[in-house]
Amino acid sequence: MRNSHHSLSSFYYWASKIILAAFVFIIGISTLIGRIASANTGDSDKLIPEDAIRIRIIANSNNQSDQALKNKVRDKVAVYIESWGGMPSTYDEAHRLIRKRVPQIQKRVDAMLVEAGVSYGAEVELAKVPFPEKVFDGNEYAAGDYEALRITLGEGGGNNWWCVLFPPLCLTAATAKDDQASSGEVSTLASAGKAINGSPEEEPKAKFFLWEVLQKLFAFIAALFS
Repeated sequence: MRNSHHSLSSFYYWASKIILAAFVFIIGISTLIGRIASANTGDSDKLIPEDAIRIRIIANSNNQSDQALKNKVRDKVAVYIESWGGMPSTYDEAHRLIRKRVPQIQKRVDAMLVEAGVSYGAEVELAKVPFPEKVFDGNEYAAGDYEALRITLGEGGGNNWWCVLFPPLCLTAATAKDDQASSGEVSTLASAGKAINGSPEEEPKAKFFLWEVLQKLFAFIAALFS
């Protein structure tokens, strides 16, 4: 009778340990998933806010000469914008500043096209213009109409360069490389000469974090049975 009572007590003891371990494991995994999801979504919403002002320079075509000219225009415009000093801290101020300088940007771009001896002109505008789906810093942004300083060279049928002027995620802070002018565009970013989108550092860090948390969780569960 004593042995039967001891066996039953032992059974309840280990059953309670297993149930507690399972509960801790489920709570730990749920918390981990929540933290990862929060890390993946929390910052992406803030990176390019709704009131951002983008910049987009579209080449006449994908001919090597047209693409080279687009890059020269990009560099010239970048130097001019950087000469303004710091970008204002509010959308309205930044919008007024950029709009005020549109004629000067147009003048500089026109002069470059004349110097290059091409037969086409350019259109510089600050307006809500259509953007295809974009990828910025590994985050997707839906296609739609966004406020942008758009510089269209000639027919605007070639690959384009784009980034964000306000808030200042562009030029001295970051640059967006070329991508297709069609609806299937995807951009790759670089910051301080280092790729952001698809950075090889991101995945190992995530894996290490996951493994470290799981190790702590397993150690805690093992302590329950020690």
